[in-house]
Amino acid sequence: MDFLDPKKERFNQIKLMVGYGLVAIAIGMATLILIYQAYGYGYDQGQVTQNGLVFVSSQPSGANIYLNGRPYKSKTNSRVVVPADTYTLKIWASGYRTWQRQVVVNGGDVQHFDYPFLFPNQLKTSTLTDLNGLPSLATQSPDKRWLLLSQDNADGSFIQYDLKDPAKPVQATVTLPNGSFTPSDGASSWKLEEWANDNKHVLLEHHYLSDKTAEVEYVLVDRDTPVDSVDLTTSMQLTQNDAVSLYDNQISQFYLFNATAQTLKRVTASNNALVSQLENVLAFKPYGSNYILYVTNKSPTGKLLDGQVAAVLQAGQKTINLRALPAGTDLYSLNLAQYGGDWYVAVGASDDSAAYIYKNPQDQVVADGNNYPDPWRRLPVADPTSLSFSSNTQYLLAESGQNFVVYDFENVEQYHYQVKKPLDQPQTHAVWMDGNRLLYVSGGKLQVFDYDYRNRQELVGIDPNYAPFFSGDFSRVFALKPASANGAAKPALTTTKLTLK
Repeated sequence: MDFLDPKKERFNQIKLMVGYGLVAIAIGMATLILIYQAYGYGYDQGQVTQNGLVFVSSQPSGANIYLNGRPYKSKTNSRVVVPADTYTLKIWASGYRTWQRQVVVNGGDVQHFDYPFLFPNQLKTSTLTDLNGLPSLATQSPDKRWLLLSQDNADGSFIQYDLKDPAKPVQATVTLPNGSFTPSDGASSWKLEEWANDNKHVLLEHHYLSDKTAEVEYVLVDRDTPVDSVDLTTSMQLTQNDAVSLYDNQISQFYLFNATAQTLKRVTASNNALVSQLENVLAFKPYGSNYILYVTNKSPTGKLLDGQVAAVLQAGQKTINLRALPAGTDLYSLNLAQYGGDWYVAVGASDDSAAYIYKNPQDQVVADGNNYPDPWRRLPVADPTSLSFSSNTQYLLAESGQNFVVYDFENVEQYHYQVKKPLDQPQTHAVWMDGNRLLYVSGGKLQVFDYDYRNRQELVGIDPNYAPFFSGDFSRVFALKPASANGAAKPALTTTKLTLK
């Protein structure tokens, strides 16, 4: 009956408190150890070392991981803990081509390689549809579900494929009603302007003959309800000099660009009412609802010299005069995007020595009104003809022919390289396959490689007039293939599995 003895009761209370304290210390130490392990700390030969963490994923998952030729204990997708060093990271799975690159790991590093894509060793291609001729238009919706091909032997008629199940695409015919386009007196063609973000509407250019005169009109096609398609050129009473594009990827408003008058108007779809207008515009690139990047021969500050034009950013009500560019160039390359909460604006001219990136130029304060904001980065590619962001906007490609410069905004790195195989005509630049890979056609074959020109792969045969189309899960690639030289095979839309499952 120790509880009746005050001294023993006090002693028991002390033991209990000490026990609680030891448990708390043990929990704290275990938590600390787990935290340190999570941050890569380890214990080796009596020394506390800080390792690096490398998160490795792949498509398909469950692939083997090798470090300097030795298999790692886990497969993708895994967290790899390794001492600071330089490693050759290799990812391999049975039946697939190897992906590898050199990785420098420092103590405390946390790196992510979540983009490796393993292509099958043997690609099995089959014909989805034989075609009488290659279409003038082949385009895929932003969500990658819908594929639309024009039927040139039936003007105003399209073949639509639903790729919800990439292994079994559902084919349908989309036929535009009378009054939604102008029937041609002869040959006609369709050209993509852009898709709306509803994946239902697509803005197309229709090139046709009227009394033997070449004409162009803009048609807003409703692929889901074709009867609601609209001939915008007729309904908005546009001239042949008016080019139409979507405002903020929606169909409630449109941009009207008249290259002859050098005007850029924004109008409503319902009544063609003018919302805003810019003058002296030579080229432009909009982004969202609040940004327009454009080239003008009349600078807002009036400080241009002879032989110069200005690259200008309109951010809401704020106008930022970015820099002077050579006048009279064949092509101005303009692009802008957000990454990690920052705005990146890229400008270039095909007669210039480099392309330039501006970071958050709308927030820069220029002390002297006669000065330009400072470029954040200069991309040394002579005569740039294309500036394009990857789908995740982490990378920007500046390209001129076979010369590529890729900027990585996440890791603040630049990659310069010259692709070994030339681009087949009429291609002028590579395109992004996804957030980390580029592609183009050379020698009639699809070339795919990582952003830094590693892991180059040659895939399927494809006509260089068309980009390939991927299913939403990238389990298949669809390509338009020309007829064989001896006429034994017709042109076709082909499908190729990119997984072995």
